[in-house]
Amino acid sequence: MKIAVIGCGWVGKKLAEYLTGRGHHVIATTTSPDKIQELKTVAAEVHLLDFSKDSESEFLNDTDAAIFSMPISRSSWFKGFEEMQNLFPKTILFSSTGIYPQENRIFSEKDTTNLRTDIAAAEKTVREKYPQTNILRFGGLMGGERTLQNFFRNREVSNPEKRVNYIHYEDILAIVELLINSDKASAIYNVVAPKHPAIGEILNREDGKSADSYDSGQRIISSELLIKEFNYTFLHPDPKFFSA
Repeated sequence: MKIAVIGCGWVGKKLAEYLTGRGHHVIATTTSPDKIQELKTVAAEVHLLDFSKDSESEFLNDTDAAIFSMPISRSSWFKGFEEMQNLFPKTILFSSTGIYPQENRIFSEKDTTNLRTDIAAAEKTVREKYPQTNILRFGGLMGGERTLQNFFRNREVSNPEKRVNYIHYEDILAIVELLINSDKASAIYNVVAPKHPAIGEILNREDGKSADSYDSGQRIISSELLIKEFNYTFLHPDPKFFSA
């Protein structure tokens, strides 16, 4: 397949490399000229595409799938994105579970009230142009060099009892591939590891039932819909062992 990864940040670059390794013709885009050479090592084509400026996108013609990985909470890309003339059979938008309110309860895709306005506006912008878009709402991006141990290396943990909603990038890659190969359209999925240990448990790698607790009175994002519809088994279900 010819797949465009539009916006190759931390996850986008890893996805481009993964899809290339799976035999796809990957088109990677970036807003930074400095990243072109780096991205040429993971994609068949690399192009500058900045929706906040006048950018041509003819190179995206005849693409089988487009994955939108723009900064979800920024509106600077809206106008240029809306002016795109390309047609895509399949589209995926990378969004964030930050769209849900900061309330201590379990959130699923059925929750549609009091959503964060900037992220909701971004999802709406993409859906209005490409109604078939599947939206993936990611939890905190983790894996590789992204670990809590590194994050708190030189800082104090003020809330060790706070439960996390994290996702390992390797699960993102696998889930994106699932969607690309599926007939799903216009769906929304939370993409969060099914276990929600506390920050202190992750830092100390403590075992215990608390990692499975959904009734702790804290903000928990559920990925049950994704698990059920795709019979998906997470490669990294427990954030305590993301860096193991």
